[in-house]
Amino acid sequence: MAVASPARAGSTPAIPRDALLLGASIFLFIAATNILTPLIPQVRDDFGVSITTAGLIVGSYGLARLAVDLPAGWLSSTIGHRRLAIFAIVLLIVSSFVGYWSPTAGVLIVARVGSGIAVGILATVILSALAATASTANRGKVMSLFHVANNTGIAVYPLIGGLVGLAFTWRATFLVTAALAVVASAILLPLLPRIDFGRAGATKGGADESRVLHGRQRKVAFAATNFGVVANMIHRHGVRNTILPLYAATSLGLGGLSIASAIALMSVTGLLVATPGGMLGDRIGRRRVITAGLAAVAVGDLAFILTDDLATFLLVSALIGFGDFFTSSQTALLSEIVPARERTKALSTYRFSADLGALIGPILLALIMDLTEARNAVLVAVSVLLVASLCAWFGVPASVESPPDGGAADAVPADPALASALASGDAAPTTTSAAPAAHPPSAPAHRSAQEGTQR
Repeated sequence: MAVASPARAGSTPAIPRDALLLGASIFLFIAATNILTPLIPQVRDDFGVSITTAGLIVGSYGLARLAVDLPAGWLSSTIGHRRLAIFAIVLLIVSSFVGYWSPTAGVLIVARVGSGIAVGILATVILSALAATASTANRGKVMSLFHVANNTGIAVYPLIGGLVGLAFTWRATFLVTAALAVVASAILLPLLPRIDFGRAGATKGGADESRVLHGRQRKVAFAATNFGVVANMIHRHGVRNTILPLYAATSLGLGGLSIASAIALMSVTGLLVATPGGMLGDRIGRRRVITAGLAAVAVGDLAFILTDDLATFLLVSALIGFGDFFTSSQTALLSEIVPARERTKALSTYRFSADLGALIGPILLALIMDLTEARNAVLVAVSVLLVASLCAWFGVPASVESPPDGGAADAVPADPALASALASGDAAPTTTSAAPAAHPPSAPAHRSAQEGTQR
């Protein structure tokens, strides 16, 4: 397969069919995340447990996913993506049936832990597969499928769960989860053998070696990017999902319908900008998009505490949702600054950072609001976002930026060694036109990759 070159002028390559199928599979798998959430009162009444235990039923899923995020990256590289995916699918289906038949709250918690482990593994595998189906010219666009599928599922499955609970009982949601997992596995498992996860430069998913960082540069870029992921999740789960509803009710006097409308507006806006945002990162550079996105979300949060009526509240909600345009650039960047064989491990750090931010965001900001006031909690989130924006700009080298279409970028050759020589002045630009006549098109890149390995 030909590798799309980010340096070539023209439109961004289309999303591959395999990537669309991967997006569909993760959408089906994540039903386990929150399909049960609106029915927690039924679960509590059924088992006669405390509010704390009910909270543990919900929270155990997220804690299990957080615990497995980093090991999933290592396991994928050790035993293989398909084998690990099969294990996770079996675990998800078994956990779903255990949840359906759970006689006590303790057994239900065990089922939720099993589901969290399974979905955490599958999310890491599918993220890596998406990165492998893309080229540097469209990786942000392709990676946006994960965020669109995930956020759509988060919005849709509580509604489905509520309807299932109304028609049957809360236990029936586990049967829905198991059925969706079977359908998703029928999509995912035939795909994985077709995807090359680690052969750099040989396939569509081959990494652009000129963007791979090494040593201290890679560590700093990793830390800066993942800090941005944590900051965004503190904002999303702490401000959007916790502080915003409380502030709107207590300070603005808004009712449940108005608050729900604002949250829905944020979600819809985020979905609308996710793929265009990924395409923007492909075109102008991921570092620029991440930096601007984190700053835009900070501005939205700051404007949020200045609202005084429903109209401005909804307007600011749309602005905050618009900030979601940079999330796919974070995953794309993490997958490109490492060799292709290390891509899954790199993306497992994204999953860990996202789940960590989702865990500490609501606790930290709610504590600050409880001890002081909502404005201070929002200001803390704004400060974290702005620091993360600066870290992204100064911590990620400019060498990982995608050149804009046209201009000098068109003259950059595909061979990284030749590109480096041109940049340093050791080779004349005219050699780029002579190289194809002397060698087959793929030979220089192949030979340069071998030389880089030997070094």
